[in-house]
Amino acid sequence: MKWRDARTVGLLLLGLIAAVGPVRADIPLPEPELETDGFAETLELGPIEPLPPVARVTSEAGAGRVPEGVIVTTEVSRLDPVQRQTFVVTQTILDPARRLREVEVHRPEGEGIDARPLTVRRDTVEIDGRLVDRRHYRWAVQALRGGELRLQFSRIDFEVVGSAQSEYAFVPVARRLEVVELPAHLPAYLPVTPELVVGQVEVDTLVAGEPGNWSFRVRGEGVSEEALSRLIDAQLVAPPGLRLGTPAIHAIARDATSAPLASTWQVDISLLPSVDGGEDGQRSARLPALRLPYIDPRTAEPGSQLAYTRVDARAVTWQAEPAAQRLATLWTVLPWLLAGAAAAVGLVAAARWVWRRWHARRAWRAACQRLLAADKVAALRRQLLIELDALPCPVRPVTREALARRGAPDVWLDALVTLESWCFATERRPQASEFEVVRQRLAERLPTHWYR
Repeated sequence: MKWRDARTVGLLLLGLIAAVGPVRADIPLPEPELETDGFAETLELGPIEPLPPVARVTSEAGAGRVPEGVIVTTEVSRLDPVQRQTFVVTQTILDPARRLREVEVHRPEGEGIDARPLTVRRDTVEIDGRLVDRRHYRWAVQALRGGELRLQFSRIDFEVVGSAQSEYAFVPVARRLEVVELPAHLPAYLPVTPELVVGQVEVDTLVAGEPGNWSFRVRGEGVSEEALSRLIDAQLVAPPGLRLGTPAIHAIARDATSAPLASTWQVDISLLPSVDGGEDGQRSARLPALRLPYIDPRTAEPGSQLAYTRVDARAVTWQAEPAAQRLATLWTVLPWLLAGAAAAVGLVAAARWVWRRWHARRAWRAACQRLLAADKVAALRRQLLIELDALPCPVRPVTREALARRGAPDVWLDALVTLESWCFATERRPQASEFEVVRQRLAERLPTHWYR
């Protein structure tokens, strides 16, 4: 009985398993594990087969997949460039939904193609009344050889907001270029540009034995430091009396208003004027004229004939060395210095003469007043002797002969004799009028030159 019960239980279990089996078979098995970073799976997109190249300036075509609403436009400025001519390639990505988080864009490429980045800009524009995110990429591209070339574009990967993995990639359609080949004998460094402009030519003020600078700027497309160095250095023939250094060339930063393909280069050439002077010993020379050739791609047969821009010859002069300048300046101003010194001496002498005359005149007037103040004969004689003894050159002895030698006038000498007679001839007393006349003559005719 026990065996039968066990058999029955076993049959029931087998039936149950048979019933459940089809149900388990309907449950899908899990997918194989994908590579994950612990948060979200990484989906690897397969290769994208590019579209055949086209000969169109602007195109939105391409292979792959872009996020909904995103538009990728590729524009090539020239499909028939001249060999080594620079042209612009622009890619514009419009995102009306503003869902793009990141975009990975690479420069154009291809066999015989050289590309360098110009600008990368992101902004917001209004299109049909709606704000649209715009990404703008520009490259300067050169075709390095002639013939038919293919300008290819790398794959653009998009990352969308809200998605942890990149599910979108796009390859813009390539371009078919017909490149005009240049003559093989032309140097590879010659710039291919519509124009080559020289400006801001300046020369420093030069001094003998001291370095100066000759500078100018060159502007054009496809210009390089190597090209300018080779073209200029070969023409730098130093004139007599002037040494020319090796050109120093560097690029000038491009501003927002400049053309996208044009570059500006600063050229500095050092100058060293000779102390001995140039030709014929003159401190002057003539800077050499420079001809800068270039290839104009606008001509019917580019490269068959070169175009040129010029840096005109320029006459320069320089000053003498500082020591010679100082000596020359001294010789120039020496006559003026001597004249000034002579004038100063003359002024001093004149001032001294005037002052002595004024002082002598003042002393003479004072002496006259003192003589006129004497009211007695003895007092007048005593005061006269005091005055004669106080002269700058005193009169000793006080005799007629000594006074006459000193230039005393006869009238004054006669008045002095009369005064002496009154003093020593006591028997004769002068009248008041006589005394007044003698006193006036002695005072007024007193020689003024005795006081100088």
